[in-house]
Amino acid sequence: MPPRPTLRMGSSLLMPVLACVLAAQEPAPKPPETWAAESRPVAVDRTPGQVAVFDEEAILRSGARTLGEFLLRELPSQVQSEGGPGLPSRIYLGGSRPQDTLVMVDGMPLMDPGRVGQDLNEIPLLGITRVEVITGSPGSGPSGQGGTIALYTGRPTRPGVSGDLGGLGGNNGQGQGTATPGYAWDGGYFRGGNLSAEAHQATDTDRPYRQVTNFLSAGQVWGSAVWHASWRGTAIIVPDPFQDVSESMRTYNPARESHQRSDTGQVAVDWDLAPGWRLATSLGLARFRHDQPGAGTAVPTRFEGRDTRFQSILQVTTGSRSSLGLRLDAQDTRQDGGVDPVLLGSAKGTQVGLGLEWTFEPTPGLRLLGQARSTRDRQSLDQAGAQTEVLSASGYSFRLGFNQELPAGLRIYGAGGGGRTAPALLDQLRNGQVPGAPPLRMEQASSLQIGLGWGRGHWYGRVEGRQQTGKDLVGLSGSTYANQDRVRVRGTDAAFGWRTAEKLGLEGFARVQEARDLNAPDGQAFSTLAVQRRPFSAHGLKGFVGWGRVQTEVHYTLQGHQYSTFGDGGGRAAANGLPPVIRATHVAYRTVGMTTTVQAGPHWLFLLRGENLLQPRTTPDQWLAAQREGQNDAYVVDGYPAAPPSWSVEARYRF
Repeated sequence: MPPRPTLRMGSSLLMPVLACVLAAQEPAPKPPETWAAESRPVAVDRTPGQVAVFDEEAILRSGARTLGEFLLRELPSQVQSEGGPGLPSRIYLGGSRPQDTLVMVDGMPLMDPGRVGQDLNEIPLLGITRVEVITGSPGSGPSGQGGTIALYTGRPTRPGVSGDLGGLGGNNGQGQGTATPGYAWDGGYFRGGNLSAEAHQATDTDRPYRQVTNFLSAGQVWGSAVWHASWRGTAIIVPDPFQDVSESMRTYNPARESHQRSDTGQVAVDWDLAPGWRLATSLGLARFRHDQPGAGTAVPTRFEGRDTRFQSILQVTTGSRSSLGLRLDAQDTRQDGGVDPVLLGSAKGTQVGLGLEWTFEPTPGLRLLGQARSTRDRQSLDQAGAQTEVLSASGYSFRLGFNQELPAGLRIYGAGGGGRTAPALLDQLRNGQVPGAPPLRMEQASSLQIGLGWGRGHWYGRVEGRQQTGKDLVGLSGSTYANQDRVRVRGTDAAFGWRTAEKLGLEGFARVQEARDLNAPDGQAFSTLAVQRRPFSAHGLKGFVGWGRVQTEVHYTLQGHQYSTFGDGGGRAAANGLPPVIRATHVAYRTVGMTTTVQAGPHWLFLLRGENLLQPRTTPDQWLAAQREGQNDAYVVDGYPAAPPSWSVEARYRF
């Protein structure tokens, strides 16, 4: 096992102590509301968890086309990206695995069954007006032991015709056009949009990255019911020239690329049945189609996944200080094939869940929350026309939390929970190709977090500690998957800042964490695939200054050392029965970015952006010779060059 870097962080040894003092949200005169943590809107500062809220202006200033691009900057060390536009981006929220974080759009869970953990770079932000990131177990939904990322679509802000048109140009072949018109009337609205964009890959390729996204949404109030319907379609073509990435072999293919197409739709209705009684029901459908070359090959493999979800929530308000919610949901998922060409046939999974949510405020300023949910899961394989059931089991999730407001602008909260969830369909499909592969059992996880926040005048601060433990987690064991890992992740976040209402602000933040494989032999707790890609630390600064109609925002982040395999090589080695190459990197990833906005009159907005300003540009020859390996700022995931410096100018016309 390689020696650990000196940045092991004595602070990680303090996490059991710091896990007794946890985080809070920045103060605001009127706290925003959140829909993701609970079934009814509730003020952020009354939620027993840390909630980071990003509004439409923050999304616009970032210039991000996808959720992965946006969160790579906002959650350093918790998002791992292979670099250039469109390449895979995974979330390790709070140190958990990608598949432990629930992604939701307008309250409906979103998960591509062809991925073990949603690829954030396949989720477009067109039409999204609000992003919430909630740490800790949400206690509801089909997964989410790591936390929830909730996206919300917007509606016209005033009656009549409104919307915006935008155009962007910049270096690295950047070009983009957007249009988001809408029309609102008394009790209803219609809104649509299109984004067409392209950009060069981090290294030279035959063709650029291309993305086209369209969406339509409409809503109407009829009596005591509010109806909503939406559809989103995205086509993304991603140059991926890194055909072989391992310790012993590198192959660069500038013509290699992947194609993804996703279509998602939702119909929802929210009824006020009687005073204190509310019923919200929604039906969502999604289809994900891929043509993607696997590791070590240039030949694309076609595979497809489909997901249908239904959920209904009956909310009863029992007095002014308590409420009770009953949740019924069902899911039907099917995956045909996978990126690995040996994955033949299909896998199917069904789940039915029943949940209960209870809130109570015994005294002013104290809020208690309880959530519990039970599920019944079935998974089967269809290979050569033969149906085989591979899993039939019950699952559950629960969460208990509190939020207490204190004098002097203080807030303390805590929450704990756990769950038993089904393994990924993709893992079951892989095991179905190998005779005698072990059956996969349900996975288990538990989490605990507690936080303290403070806000007084222009000053604010927070500190949060969290621990998550997983048992019987599914991982590679030779050429198949098996329940094998017992992983513990501890993390502590802190932030301190000062800001005025609009013109000036500065915030510093830091995160430390440690992932440990508790099943590993002595001395190897950090050298298994179960603990990779969780950096030991991250910190940064962000601030803004404004004058008149001009405002400039600057951010700096540093992601520290981590244990990881070398590119994809370690994962392929494990799949072939060889020991993975796990090593402690001694490389820091630092990045600086800035955005200047200029409001020119009532309709025009101009944005000048610079991102990845510390990153070196890598040529194919440099990559083939591994000249950037071991250099600071050159990559987030080792073996894959980081996106090079980017400058762009965007003009927006709002009407």
